Amino acid sequence: MAVIDTSTTTYTGSTLRPFLNAERIVKRFGEHRAIDDVSLAVGRGEVISVIGPSGAGKSTFLRCLNLLELPDSGALSIGDEEIEFAEGSAPARAQVARLRRQAGMVFQSFNLFPHLTAAQNIELAQKRVLGRSADEARERARSLLDRVGLAAKADAYPSQCSGGQQQRIAIARALAMDPELMLFDEPTSGLDPEVGAEILAVMRELADSGMTMLIATHEMEFARHVSNRVIVMVDGAIVEQGQPEQIMTEPKSPRVGRFLSAVLGR
Repeated sequence: MAVIDTSTTTYTGSTLRPFLNAERIVKRFGEHRAIDDVSLAVGRGEVISVIGPSGAGKSTFLRCLNLLELPDSGALSIGDEEIEFAEGSAPARAQVARLRRQAGMVFQSFNLFPHLTAAQNIELAQKRVLGRSADEARERARSLLDRVGLAAKADAYPSQCSGGQQQRIAIARALAMDPELMLFDEPTSGLDPEVGAEILAVMRELADSGMTMLIATHEMEFARHVSNRVIVMVDGAIVEQGQPEQIMTEPKSPRVGRFLSAVLGR
């Protein structure tokens, strides 16, 4: 795990500009506020686990950070790219594309193209979005497949790969775009524990390499041992955040305490 001085990069009164800064993000679906005035600052290289009960808004918040869901109001910056959101107006498409390029995302479902091989799934966006040549994209794809332990699966189709292998291909595909930030939305959901451990091992390696990461997860031990910080979401809001051990053993909020008692006591 990268060592991050969170005292100067992520909390109120920071002295350095955060790498990711979400300010007062609101996302509505009809009358329902799925994300309710959420602010979060993240330092470069920081690993944050986002935990909370189902329906707390974790996935929607990550999708807002990647702009798969456009916030209704607030502001978002990643690196040097910044967008403000206001009711009744939409940011420029080019501006959204530039910011989205900064953030790779891995979903619960793998979303691989079934008619393409593992390598071709990783090559496609490199050629179409980054303008890489076929040779460059192929070399990068095979290098990343080797990194996630799947060099032998380069020419295999998704149907010929296990669920865990498909998720590792999806991680390699996201990394192929050279993002500055990686977002993981319950990447081990639906996988058996042994296969899930393979995914968590890849994520641990990314954390050790210094990648900035936000991870919506129910993997409490991963959150405890790999994260620099844990944030807890309930009803679309961040209700508590802090060092993993403090959150896990001495939560300040009774609501957080009840949630942790339920998930840690299983």
